[in-house]
Amino acid sequence: GSKMAAVNGIDPRVAENGPVPGESRLDQDWLTLTQGLDIVYGMRENMNFERFMQFYTTVHNYCSGVGSEHSNGADLIGGDLYERLEAYISRHVVDKMNTIKHLRGEELLHFYYAEWDSFQFSSRTMSGMFDYLNRHWIQNKKNKDKSNVHNINTLTLLKWRELLFMGLQEYLTPALLELIQRDRDGIKISTSIIRGIIQSYVVLGISEHEPKTKGANTSGKESILNDGLVIYREHFESSFLKRTEEYYAAEASNFLQNGSVVEYTKKVEKRFEEEQNRCETYMNGVTQTPLAKTLEKVLIQSKIEFFQGEFGELLAQHKDDDIARMYKLCERVDNGLEELRIALERHTIREGNSELDKVSEEAFSNPKTYINTILDVYKRYAKLISDAFKMDNSFFQALDKASFTFINSNSVTRKAGKFAAYKSPELLARYCDGFLRKSREQPREEELERIIEDVMTIFKYIEDKDMFSRHYSKLLSKRLIYNISASEDAENGMISKLRELCGMEYTRKLNEMIKEAKLSQGINEVFSPMCKRAEGVDFEVMLLTSCMWPTMMPLRVHLPEKLNKCHEEFKKFYNLTYSGRKLEWILSQSRGEVAAYCFKSKTYKFQMTATQIAVIDMFNRNTSFEFSFLFSSLGMDKPTLFQAVDSLVKSLLLKHSKDAIEEMYADDTVISLNEGYTNKNIRLDLTKRIKGISNRETEVERKHDDRDRNNIIKACIVRIMKTRRQITHTDLMTEVLQQLASRFKPEVQMIRICIGDLIQDEYMKRDQEQMNKYEYIA
Repeated sequence: GSKMAAVNGIDPRVAENGPVPGESRLDQDWLTLTQGLDIVYGMRENMNFERFMQFYTTVHNYCSGVGSEHSNGADLIGGDLYERLEAYISRHVVDKMNTIKHLRGEELLHFYYAEWDSFQFSSRTMSGMFDYLNRHWIQNKKNKDKSNVHNINTLTLLKWRELLFMGLQEYLTPALLELIQRDRDGIKISTSIIRGIIQSYVVLGISEHEPKTKGANTSGKESILNDGLVIYREHFESSFLKRTEEYYAAEASNFLQNGSVVEYTKKVEKRFEEEQNRCETYMNGVTQTPLAKTLEKVLIQSKIEFFQGEFGELLAQHKDDDIARMYKLCERVDNGLEELRIALERHTIREGNSELDKVSEEAFSNPKTYINTILDVYKRYAKLISDAFKMDNSFFQALDKASFTFINSNSVTRKAGKFAAYKSPELLARYCDGFLRKSREQPREEELERIIEDVMTIFKYIEDKDMFSRHYSKLLSKRLIYNISASEDAENGMISKLRELCGMEYTRKLNEMIKEAKLSQGINEVFSPMCKRAEGVDFEVMLLTSCMWPTMMPLRVHLPEKLNKCHEEFKKFYNLTYSGRKLEWILSQSRGEVAAYCFKSKTYKFQMTATQIAVIDMFNRNTSFEFSFLFSSLGMDKPTLFQAVDSLVKSLLLKHSKDAIEEMYADDTVISLNEGYTNKNIRLDLTKRIKGISNRETEVERKHDDRDRNNIIKACIVRIMKTRRQITHTDLMTEVLQQLASRFKPEVQMIRICIGDLIQDEYMKRDQEQMNKYEYIA
């Protein structure tokens, strides 16, 4: 019987005879509990539930006083039992310390890990046995007098820390770091041992002063959350980070001496991944950030100049993967991207200029070549920023600055001389005209939307947007007047995009032009049939409000009689509907179709300007005239007449008796009809032969541009003065430049001239006491 009782964990003397005479209740119960503790901490054998409950009941009966003649059922006993348990744990930990204190290096790690794992397992079982003491006497004691009493789990950890860990940590941490270095060197190690030991550093950070809130969970995990990771940080993390910095500083220097920067960035990227995995595998998560900072400092920050020096070459070689890797690394450190942004801006300007240099001859007159070259450069780096730079807005800003620079000043614009600032707006407007006018290869709706978006991409970088407006409105007027616009929807779509970027005022005239073109169609539906019946001519008129349409060159010419009669008929028709309005014919923009029945081979139909029509109509009277007779008969100035006659000569409809000298025919030059004219086409457009007038138009338009800019600047100044009433010269200049920046960049001298004009016109005046201050005159 005694043997069986001992196996069940109960002192045989107590099992057979009851309480032993001369021994206290505590001695007797402790004898029983010691046997249980020996099993838990010594034999490490699993304890069945019946045996466990016998030990638990012993603790319960002692603490609650069951079986004690002094117990009244109300008092809790446990102080002596707590002291004996504390002494037992201390002896056990000291014994373990004596066992392993002479070990070093990896052998120490293996033994420490095994003993720690065993101790934790045993302590959890023991804590269950003494749970009643834990929940009642210990908790009650802590709540009452705040004495230095700990729950059982905390007690075991504190004893391990005090009696074993603190004596070994000076050998334990270096051994851990050595093992981690072997892992970094690619030598296979047992990560479970490192993980387990590092976890002991974390758990041993438990505080001696546990939270005392009612019903608080007093487990070790709860205490860790409240006290932090002091042991882990002081005895592992600080040494680990220092060793990490030393290790990678040496590796970085060696690698850069023997390898390229690109290969170095690949190595660094790999090291970051390895260290992140290493931290996730066997360290506490709080080390992730300081570890990353240490790596950034030693692997990136200290070598940032190497990165920045190589970046420009990577851009030039279009090595996008290497660029993305370099960005990803430099992004990790303070100010690591600033030099990369500067390098991207400079390189984009260089490449933009370089690409335009290659096509400058063709691009000067070919808007498609010019715009597509710019788009190729822009899209290349916009895609790079999207893919490699993670849509970093600061790099898009660098691209914006670069695009603004090379779009407004490049080898193509410089060819325009003093009109260099006008060249990019002009070519962009002509590019728009290319896809907005009728053609054989008309873009589909989806493609048209993409093209318009591309145009707006470049448009936002155009400095002189008023010049674009001037060129665009001029080309739009031609599309509308000559009915060669591909689609009203496309026109409205383009104008809508311009309005979104520049506002209603910028596109107001463009919208009005389209409205007037539609109104003219309605008028012609009524008038044209009347004119056809009366004069036998298909005659259409387009009504333009002078202040809404671009400036158009006046033209004096004597038209054929039939056309003059049509003019008169329309005046009568128009005055019946609209009284008090003055009609002025813009013959420089007039076109007509002339049928030729005089050639034997076939009947031709020619598209001609008003001047060409006037000249060719003369040959309905005779087959030849001297140039002087044509000049006196047609009412044109000589340069205009020369351009008309010369265009028909070059078209082979007319012949001349002698060549022109310095772009002018002699008065006695005979101009005659080429009665043998033939052409494989029946319909021919001869309007493109005339070039001289457009050059003169350009000169007039540029004079108007200066006048228009002056008016815009004056209007801006007046708006500012009405709002501010008083303003200094410096502030006024600044506000004018800011407000007009979206349209053009006015010259400072031009602003000063406008201020002087407004003072003279009494819109404003100088302050008598402060001459650098202006006052608004209501």
